[in-house]
Amino acid sequence: MSRYKKQYIRKRKNTKHTRKTTHKKKTTHKKNTKSTRDLKYSQEVESRLLSASNNIKLYKNDQGTRLLLMPNKNDSSTASIYFYFKVGSKYEPIELNGISHFIEHLVYKGSRKLKSYMQITKPLDAAGISFNAYTSKTITAYYYKFLSSKENMDLICKITSDVIFHSLMRQSDIDVEREVVIQEYNDDLDDIDEFIDEELEKVIFGKHPLAYSIIGDLKSLHNIKRSNILEYYKKFYTPDNLLIGISGNINPEYINILNKYLGEFKEADINSQGVTTLIPFSDPVSEDKYVVKCYPKSLKQDYIHIVFKTKGYFDTINNNKYKLISNILGGNMSSRFFIEIREKLGLVYSIKCGLNNYEEVGFFDIYMQNESKDTIKCIDTVLKELNKFKKDGVKPNELKENIKNYCDTFLTGFDDIDNENEYYSKQVLFNKPIETIKDRIESIRNITSEELKVTSCELFDYNKMIIVCFGKSNKNAIENVIKKYI
Repeated sequence: MSRYKKQYIRKRKNTKHTRKTTHKKKTTHKKNTKSTRDLKYSQEVESRLLSASNNIKLYKNDQGTRLLLMPNKNDSSTASIYFYFKVGSKYEPIELNGISHFIEHLVYKGSRKLKSYMQITKPLDAAGISFNAYTSKTITAYYYKFLSSKENMDLICKITSDVIFHSLMRQSDIDVEREVVIQEYNDDLDDIDEFIDEELEKVIFGKHPLAYSIIGDLKSLHNIKRSNILEYYKKFYTPDNLLIGISGNINPEYINILNKYLGEFKEADINSQGVTTLIPFSDPVSEDKYVVKCYPKSLKQDYIHIVFKTKGYFDTINNNKYKLISNILGGNMSSRFFIEIREKLGLVYSIKCGLNNYEEVGFFDIYMQNESKDTIKCIDTVLKELNKFKKDGVKPNELKENIKNYCDTFLTGFDDIDNENEYYSKQVLFNKPIETIKDRIESIRNITSEELKVTSCELFDYNKMIIVCFGKSNKNAIENVIKKYI
């Protein structure tokens, strides 16, 4: 049905740094008027977005299914509905690795009332409804984007309520779809980014289930039998493991349509906490020794990841500070890494930072691609910049500019109703106290330079650092660089 989805999405392939050259016009008093008008409009947009969270409501039915309504786009003609199950490769036994993703493929093959793939998909296509599904390490989601109307909503709920709870999982469908998934697996073998993502998280997570591949491997895919599929499906595809998230232009009648197909929903406390069961994480990496892993690959460039572990999704004290640090170091074309390593030295096309969180653990990732001859210089420059950050912190103007850049970019993302849906729904699904858009913005704006300096010193501990390289990198040479900073 779909490609599986990583917890984080690398922007290495699609990010393009371009510049436009424009002629400057003669400055007049009108420029200031326009600037004031633009500022006022920007403030109005921000105010509308920040107050929108007041409209978000949580509902629950007697079977334990939760429903999150986010009616913040009345000026839009579209709506988005996601059906989230808290299941993914993290929950799988190793011998059945890939079964969550396999089941996601099978759900649309036939159900109790809709016996064939065409009976399920053709009515949706005929109505112009965009639909798909994805599997990650912790979530399987079935989602739809549609012109907001009662007819479209009724069709989606009628079909989805049957396929997610009453899929037939026939042996004939399993046999065919197994080959489809294997072809998907083979495609990934030729994709260096997929290979790197898999191997990187194996190093970081060791024997913890977070290290498991989302798609599985050939051995596990051939091992999965219909009896395994039915048992796993019945265990995780239950009403009390389902969250429905709706965003965009929401007709008041939508809740009645959901009541018809899934049982009556009643309003609930959005901050009520469900049960969170974690799988204890035992760090595979020594607490007092850095790790360097080099994977020999015949590539035109080296792919480098410099990783520092974090406490994960529930670390509300530090996560927003990490996000701002990431923005300052590698979030845009004015970031420190971009200026030093691309603009001044010309060693990379792109260098990025990212914070990747799971429930049990997370990691701060600095990643880049460069020619093999420049790998040591790139790593050395990164560590030098981290040292500067730890020693000197951030100057007031740089902090102010990055706070604005982060907040404006963050707010811009909510023009997409799918982003809003996933932002709030994942917090509810993982029983995390809700951080509204307003909460995030206020938190970022209140971060001080001193806080960032202290946080960076705690985060960038070179004795706990992991460096993973793919290409022609030399491990001994990398370790010699590290020793300069320890």
